[in-house]
Amino acid sequence: MSLKYFFSGFFVKLIAGLDDSMVRIPVAANITRTKTGRIAFALGTFLAISLAIFFSFLFGSVIKSVPYSNYIAAGLIFLLALSIYMGWFIQKPKKEVEKKLKKIKIISTKRFFKLLGIGFLVAFATIIDDTIAYSALFLGPSSNFPFVIGGIFTATILQLSMLVYFSEKFMKIKKKKEITTIGLIMLGVLIMFGVL
Repeated sequence: MSLKYFFSGFFVKLIAGLDDSMVRIPVAANITRTKTGRIAFALGTFLAISLAIFFSFLFGSVIKSVPYSNYIAAGLIFLLALSIYMGWFIQKPKKEVEKKLKKIKIISTKRFFKLLGIGFLVAFATIIDDTIAYSALFLGPSSNFPFVIGGIFTATILQLSMLVYFSEKFMKIKKKKEITTIGLIMLGVLIMFGVL
């Protein structure tokens, strides 16, 4: 039973975070020159995701108190999937953030904490929409939350490792937007029918 919640957190983070990685990887590539710089950027991203999980927990607690919360959460996830696919309000701010951050001059590894802060800001700006997907995982009993959080953090570490070590190969994946949309629709269906 606990594996189900671990893998639900893992799956949601991988799918919901795919579109965010499309912003973070090019930005990190443009402002970091070394592996140490990419690690600092990744640590900032990790801190932002930790904060997003906290907000998701609070939002999930509010939704849970409303009748038919699984339908509300599924509806929000379907809207998120549609907005990602159509490139509505979520994609446009990310592109603007990416353009602004590309103007920042290259930061050396000696200024590790400044790069960590930029990683945090980029991640926080792009992860706001993911809190909706994470919130749906916090509708069940609180005894499952550590497994959900463990799954989210495991997927986060996997994605950040990709940012540090495999940035160029990750950018070559085709149809990233479609993969994210299909994954979110599957998540919405599972939540709507009470599987997750």
